[in-house]
Amino acid sequence: LTALRNDESVIRWGLSRMARYQKLSDELIVPNLDQDISFFYDPATKKLRKRFEMYPEALQATVKFANDLERTHTELLRRIQAERQRNR
Repeated sequence: LTALRNDESVIRWGLSRMARYQKLSDELIVPNLDQDISFFYDPATKKLRKRFEMYPEALQATVKFANDLERTHTELLRRIQAERQRNR
């Protein structure tokens, strides 16, 4: 039951974050896809403009979510298999 709760927690957290990032992308990125690259990057500093600075962090959070999800799914599967072995 603990493994299932951990898995559910990771899923809820991850989906919440993904929904937030999707909303930001829909509002900031998608409407401006036809813009020149200088809309997103400051040509002088060659860095993302302030309003887009969170995107690398969002990508890292997405990777973390995928890794955490794999870890919790694997643990849940391991526990289910162990329980089945005990009940044979």
